[in-house]
Amino acid sequence: MLEHCAEEGDAHLYALGLLDTVESQSFERHRLSCAFCGVKVRQSGDMAIALVEALPLSQPPPGLRDRVLTEVPLPMGVAALVRASALQWLPTPFEGVFTATLYADSVRGELASLVRLAPGARYPSHHHSHVEHCYVLQGDVIFSDHTIFAGDYEAAFAGTDHSPVTSKTGCMLFLVHNQNDRVHM
Repeated sequence: MLEHCAEEGDAHLYALGLLDTVESQSFERHRLSCAFCGVKVRQSGDMAIALVEALPLSQPPPGLRDRVLTEVPLPMGVAALVRASALQWLPTPFEGVFTATLYADSVRGELASLVRLAPGARYPSHHHSHVEHCYVLQGDVIFSDHTIFAGDYEAAFAGTDHSPVTSKTGCMLFLVHNQNDRVHM
């Protein structure tokens, strides 16, 4: 029969992964020379597995995943994190044109957005207060003097105007633009 050991409590915590790094390393050194603690680690691990296996399976409530992901703080150095499942597509005043804001810098007025145009939808002529970056993710974008397609990138200078925009097949764009840009009505 094995004798008890003063480190027995740490054996249980070690088996469950509840010791910090220094405590864990210290206990590992002790366990190599203590048969009693080696047995206790195996017994505690076996008990933890048996407890988990005895729990009934259950389904999380609807929407829990989305709530958890939106409530998690942003990783260090990240200004915005938008999960695809949390995109909020909003209609614009222009039929068949929808936007989803990914990021907004209220100090500089910079916006990062996704824009969708249905086939044949029209976005009016507009003025760029700052440089506008446009990357076409899907479809085609038709201006009065040129067309860009999926995979194409275009940057428009600050102070310039774009002609009205339409799409034959429908499109999705990634835009970096400015809240001070103005639509010509």
